[in-house]
Amino acid sequence: MAKALLSFILLLSTMGTYSQSAIRSVNSEQPDYCSYDPFKMKTFIGRRAKILHEGGVYSTLNETNTFKGLPEEWGRKGGQNGWNDYRPKAGDTGTIVHVFIEKGSNRRYSRYIYLLKIGDNYVPVGCSYLTDVDKLDSYERLTQHYLQDSLENIKYASGCKFKLRNVNGNWSRAGRMNIDKVSESFACDLVSKGIDTVMLCKYILDNGASPLEKAFVLWLDHGKGYGKAFFSNLKDQPTEKSVVSFDARPLIDYFFLNRLDTVTTEPQAAIYIDHSFGYSVELQVPSLFFRQRLTEFLIRQNKTHPKAAWWNMIAEKLAAIK
Repeated sequence: MAKALLSFILLLSTMGTYSQSAIRSVNSEQPDYCSYDPFKMKTFIGRRAKILHEGGVYSTLNETNTFKGLPEEWGRKGGQNGWNDYRPKAGDTGTIVHVFIEKGSNRRYSRYIYLLKIGDNYVPVGCSYLTDVDKLDSYERLTQHYLQDSLENIKYASGCKFKLRNVNGNWSRAGRMNIDKVSESFACDLVSKGIDTVMLCKYILDNGASPLEKAFVLWLDHGKGYGKAFFSNLKDQPTEKSVVSFDARPLIDYFFLNRLDTVTTEPQAAIYIDHSFGYSVELQVPSLFFRQRLTEFLIRQNKTHPKAAWWNMIAEKLAAIK
């Protein structure tokens, strides 16, 4: 399912047009199954409900004394030891037959546990993990979010690949932060003016943002090279520097001499560091758009890898642009 969703999102990201009619807006407001009023909770008995997320299923509750005084069948089929091949999942719907109230609990979202009859099984579900049958479950909400986000990105990109988050399976933080927006917009403006060789190099985090981030747009125009720098700050209002002369030809020549677009291996490391700085480099030339991102850690650990060598060459030359 995850792979199918990802493929669908990537397909949308490569579309040239978009349509808001492709989204069916569904009310996903969470009903108050966790009200402090125990009398209100009792009124939910007999009501049909949906499991919002299976993380709130109490699969071993029937092995305690909690079911004492209830019909024997409820306890016998009220947990994983009685469900046989059945496993509750998000989206499953059933009828509320009982409400367990945790005595002495002051935690709003663990105070009530509902017993949901699904087919022949009885499933105890925490109050915050239930929703109405006409509402979206957690996975449907996530799917809708990604779909809407993808359509909005297509609108933002307006056909310019520097602004698309997904191009041929390569993700970019396009349009997320101001440093992204200003540098991507400048690169796209160059393309719209007929400049056919443009590079966008961003030094960014792979999660969140940082005032240390920076971006550089490099291009060739009638044989001459130019560059423009953007530096982020604490206010997330990037500083735009003036256009300067910059010879990007050696960087582009290295790319084609080593056919980096055909290199299938990636720099490797013995350990993995999450959420680190790294380089995102995008190159657009006639009939080719290339995008790659590597973390700074991987680049430093694999200096001889052709992609890492290119990244180091780019970083060294970009240091001259202030």
